[in-house]
Amino acid sequence: MEWGTLAVAAVGAVFGVGATLLTDVLRARRETGQLWVETKRTVYSRFLTSLAQAHSRMTQMAFKEEHGAARQHAVHDAFLNDPQYSDAKSVLRELALAAPDHVYRAAASVYQQLRDARDLLVLHAAGVDAPEYQRVIGPFFADLESLQQLMRDDLQPPPFRRTRSGGE
Repeated sequence: MEWGTLAVAAVGAVFGVGATLLTDVLRARRETGQLWVETKRTVYSRFLTSLAQAHSRMTQMAFKEEHGAARQHAVHDAFLNDPQYSDAKSVLRELALAAPDHVYRAAASVYQQLRDARDLLVLHAAGVDAPEYQRVIGPFFADLESLQQLMRDDLQPPPFRRTRSGGE
């Protein structure tokens, strides 16, 4: 056997093994990226759902015409007890681990706005049609829509993401 043939075979084997390793590394990265996006999508959906459900349960309790401690307990219980998921605060903690900082900050702000709405329903016995409640809940829904858009953008592959304002 000639040395040239042996050298070409060795180079071909090294090239083949190298190409296989590179392909496996790239596939593993892609699969990890897809898994991460799916994890974030699940947490984002859970958080948005928990906020919407908490709001719905709170407003149902506000319509029940209860007063004083009974109303306070009913609205707080509606805010905290989600039969499908953990309460919004628990899912917010999951989101803190999975989301980029700008998404988490926006989510924390929206969560706080819902707490403010809850406190208004509890302490002032404001109904959902009261102007005080509308001043609080209007910005909540607007910011909830903005948060949803931030989450949607975060789930897009980098070339398709919209540019965020504010230097981020």
